[in-house]
Amino acid sequence: MSTSHASTVSGDVSGRRDAARALLQQPIVTAASERETFDLVRRHAPALKSMFADRLGYRLVVEPTFARLIKAPLGPTSPHRALRHADGTEFGAITYACLALVCAALLEPGTGERVSVDDLLEQVRADARENGIVFGDPVSEERNLAAALRVLEEWGVIAESGHGDEVSGDEVRGDGPHLDVHRDLLSQLLDTPLHGMPGPAAVLARHEHEPAALRLYRRLVEDPFVARDELDDESATILARDRHELARMLENDFGLVLEVRAEGALAYDPAGVLTDEAFPGSGTLKHASLLLLAELTERFGDSAATTLHVDAHTLDSVLADLAAARSRTWKSIYVRDFALLRRDVVALLFRLGLARPHENGIELTAPAARYRPVPAESKCR
Repeated sequence: MSTSHASTVSGDVSGRRDAARALLQQPIVTAASERETFDLVRRHAPALKSMFADRLGYRLVVEPTFARLIKAPLGPTSPHRALRHADGTEFGAITYACLALVCAALLEPGTGERVSVDDLLEQVRADARENGIVFGDPVSEERNLAAALRVLEEWGVIAESGHGDEVSGDEVRGDGPHLDVHRDLLSQLLDTPLHGMPGPAAVLARHEHEPAALRLYRRLVEDPFVARDELDDESATILARDRHELARMLENDFGLVLEVRAEGALAYDPAGVLTDEAFPGSGTLKHASLLLLAELTERFGDSAATTLHVDAHTLDSVLADLAAARSRTWKSIYVRDFALLRRDVVALLFRLGLARPHENGIELTAPAARYRPVPAESKCR
């Protein structure tokens, strides 16, 4: 093999891996917002489609103006990931209902590539009344509708347009601001139409009988930590038998390093880039979570134990002491509202796979021990 050919092959592998990593972090990539990444995905589209389908059971759609990676459920024991408001709080049922109603209104027959915001919101409110959906008081309604529109704008489905610009073939009504609608992308937000589905369980049931190898690989790629006691017998056997092959695949596909221990497995990015939530990190919430982990593992941890059960009283006591000691530096809303601090810290630990629910408290998982304080070596001899 010539040097130039070897260099080309190496570049192709590296480019495909970079594109795959980008899609994991950002499953919707548009040509308008991420031109370089979009071009990279298009260049490697055939290989990416095959890899995502065969390894993860994901469907990759690549069109002239966007790329959409449609993922599959991870399972009930995986950390919960939710859409969030601008202030960081998770979407509730009403906000998700608003998002669904906005999408449905944008897909209404006769809706063109540009729509009046006033007309759109009027249609959403009418559909909500027809389906018995109550948004609450005007402030809550405005907040939820604004959150739905913000998410669609971030995804590239809608964009603010100049009022009065002409759009060929579309009649633009209404006097207020208008939105440009990326209708082709809008139709690809979901893997399957929801109408006709009896409920959320039916959507999840479509993936119940997938091969164990596919489900395991998906968990390793997407979850921060896969506990061995959460795996079915077949998946646990595959992990033990094929760990070297899994490690090779994870490295080639996404640049991840597989670490397998008695308590479970994790695939991490040595560069620390491929993550949807970095930890440790800045801000009161991550600082409080880190200090809580350090205090709990130092005070109650046992090097021989893989998990640590922490009852609600102990959790509250330790976290309250930390908050009192740092009342001048932590975000005031968390210092004033301990229940909010506790809720958000616990939710973060669950998302990171560092803890999971346990009766009358929480259970710290094995990776939490990584944050146990270690005495610094003395420089004096």
